[in-house]
Amino acid sequence: MIQYHNSSISFLLPMTIYIPEKDEIHPEAIELLRKAGIKIKYEIEDYAQIEALFIRTYTVVDKKYLDQFPHLKYILRAGVGLDNIDIGECRRRNIKVFNSPGANANAVAEYVVGLMIMMMRNILPQMNRLKKGEWRDKLYMGEEIKGKTIGIVGCGVIGKLVTKKLLNFEVKEILGYDPYLTEKQLLDHSIKKVSLDELVSSSDITSLHLPLTDETKNLFNISKLRLIKKGSYIINTSRGGIINETDLITAINKGW
Repeated sequence: MIQYHNSSISFLLPMTIYIPEKDEIHPEAIELLRKAGIKIKYEIEDYAQIEALFIRTYTVVDKKYLDQFPHLKYILRAGVGLDNIDIGECRRRNIKVFNSPGANANAVAEYVVGLMIMMMRNILPQMNRLKKGEWRDKLYMGEEIKGKTIGIVGCGVIGKLVTKKLLNFEVKEILGYDPYLTEKQLLDHSIKKVSLDELVSSSDITSLHLPLTDETKNLFNISKLRLIKKGSYIINTSRGGIINETDLITAINKGW
């Protein structure tokens, strides 16, 4: 059994954890495990000894991978998304899976706002001109975020944090699409609940904050991309599979 206490982890039983992505796990997290009496393995001599996996993004835990570990009890995912883990197979084997939602929420929210400013103000094209010895061009002056309509697709922890930061920019309004939250729950965070079609056709900037699931895969396909407001921007800090990339290239080439 795993218990959480003030962001630290207490294991009721000593166990051996295999970390296949050593350089992807913060040293402080590994040190916490050591202090709790956990044995850390970076190489495996005997798969039967391994009772837990501590992974990040690059380890794909599917049936074939799990077959190697006859006594696996836990999978710890240092991150939010679970699309690299076969959850159904873990359930069948009674393997408990833990992720860390919200751990990087503020960092992502700040990054999203930074991307909005960079795109709206054409910072990258202006920088590239300066590197070539050219000075500013009014064609690249860009626009302010103030007065713009922002669409948030997926209004969980990160979506709400992005909204909170954007309110200080005096945006016109923030539209939200999230089928799992009520109109009141969104209004409590200054988000107006709308359909996805209304959001993409009305927003100057659309920001995606979704897990990759069967429900969200290719959510932004050709039909949705055709609806997007002309001249608007899409920011996707979720999984790439939420946008059908072939359809996206078509939409860009056609000027939609």
